[in-house]
Amino acid sequence: MVKVKVCGITNLEDAMTAVELGADFLGFNFYPPSPRYVSPERARTILSQVPPQVGNVALFVNETKEKVHEILDYGALEDGRQGFCGLQFHGEESAAYCSGWEFKVIKAFRIRNQESVSGIGGFPADYYLLDSWAPGYGGSGAPFPWSWIEGLESDRLILAGGLDAGNVAEAIRLIHPYGVDVCTGVEVKPGIKDHGKLKEFILAAKSA
Repeated sequence: MVKVKVCGITNLEDAMTAVELGADFLGFNFYPPSPRYVSPERARTILSQVPPQVGNVALFVNETKEKVHEILDYGALEDGRQGFCGLQFHGEESAAYCSGWEFKVIKAFRIRNQESVSGIGGFPADYYLLDSWAPGYGGSGAPFPWSWIEGLESDRLILAGGLDAGNVAEAIRLIHPYGVDVCTGVEVKPGIKDHGKLKEFILAAKSA
């Protein structure tokens, strides 16, 4: 069954609701310019109350390795959890930067056109998160043409970009990804989830 990652978690209520509805991973955004930014302190507090079988992913954008280690050492990503623990690099990080981490690495690629897919399969990461291109590093809220990624190793793909309850099942049937990632599609406003939309999304994804 496809994995569901709910990204942009900023508060305990949204985290617990996502977990209760069947989310497999929670994503915490450590990119300060983002409206979904969460401090390491808040992330650690939320994770301390989330069941240990739920995975957690720490998102960074063009951050120094020293700063990433500082946040990890603080406990913002719990290695002792039973669930998946991963680092998501959402900027222009190089292959060398993405190598050698003790956690699973998810490298995000912002798909602007079909040429954007070239070379993804050879990048040194455990998973590839494919997002729609947008100015800056926020989501566009719109999907890219899924036909562009035909031929990529689907069991390493996490599909993002404009997914919502209305299209996620179709995307899963077409691509057969390892997981799907949702943020904008289940929000009231940046950083605050709409629990009704969240329920519909997870049900649609898990039923596909």
